[in-house]
Formats: sequence, structure tokens, C-alpha cells
Amino acid sequence: MRMAFANRTMEVLDSRVFQLGEKFEWAEFLFLGFLAFLIPFLVGNPQLLVGTLVNAFLVVASLNLDAKKVVSIALLPSLGAIARGVLFGPFTFALVFMVPFIWAGNVLLILTMKYLFGEKKVNYLLSLGAGALLKAGLLFGSAYLLLQFGLVPALFLTAMGIVQLVTSVGGGIAAFTVWKLSARTGLF
Repeated sequence: MRMAFANRTMEVLDSRVFQLGEKFEWAEFLFLGFLAFLIPFLVGNPQLLVGTLVNAFLVVASLNLDAKKVVSIALLPSLGAIARGVLFGPFTFALVFMVPFIWAGNVLLILTMKYLFGEKKVNYLLSLGAGALLKAGLLFGSAYLLLQFGLVPALFLTAMGIVQLVTSVGGGIAAFTVWKLSARTGLF
């Protein structure tokens, strides 16, 4: 049963809503991956701006890239934030405890978009809302649990809860807007 679930999850992660040529897919992977790491590393704050941009990259990647590429992009933003070392000021060390959950939350957003919007053809905004709620719920629950063990400060509850929800939805709307504009102008 678990093997079937794992295989189905990989199948969904490997699916693409939009089929790009191999060269264009690699170019998009490199471009999005570069930005996903660089923006948290160079810009860092405000979290609403950085998070919205990062989530836009994740949603675009979820629509266009295969499992290996999209999961790689899901890992890069938190690595950029840690490398910067100032996202949470003196609390950056605590971010290390959140990294596995941030990765899981990013993959959950991607998987939800691929499954609901890509496979089940659920409305884009409903798919995005479900993915954003799942991601924010996972991150908030993880931050709450880590707070109980004294591993993260209370400010993480806001940063990993409502802020994640807002930035996930904002990023998804930004990705949708770019997608619609590019389709209208014939860029992609």
C-alpha cells in the first residue's frame, strides 16, 4: 500500500500541466532555481515580498517541470535564507530546525497544484487555495511543535502560519497573472 502511494506521488510530481521542450524546460529550471536561491540570499526581507516571489517560482515550476527539477527548486529558497543568515536576525539558527518542514511544505504546495489543477482539472484558484492551506497548516503545526520543545521562538508561529498562507496565495496569483499575460501576448 505504501509503495503504491509513493509510486503515485512520484507519478504526480513527474507530471506537467504544460509540456515544454527539453531545452526550454532545462532553461526554466536553471532560471527558476537560480532565482529561488538568490532572492532569499540577496534580498532576504521583507518576508512578504521574498515569500511571494519564491512561491510564484514554486507554482510555475509545479506547472512546467518534472519531479527531480521541481523538488530541487523546492529546496533552494530555505538554503538561500540560511546562507544569508539574517532572515530572522538573531533567530536564524532556529530556521535550521524548520528547514525539513519548509521543504515538505514547498513539495506539498507543488504536489497539490500538480494533482488538483494538473490532473483533476480543478479550478486554478481552488487548487492554489488548497495547496496554500496545506502548506501553511504543515508549517504552522511544525512551528508550534518546535516551539513547545523550545527550538524556535514564538515569532515563527506568525512567520510559518498566516505569512506562509498569504505569500503562497500571492505567489500563486502572481504566477497565474504572468501565465495569462504570456498566453495573451504569445510569449509562451
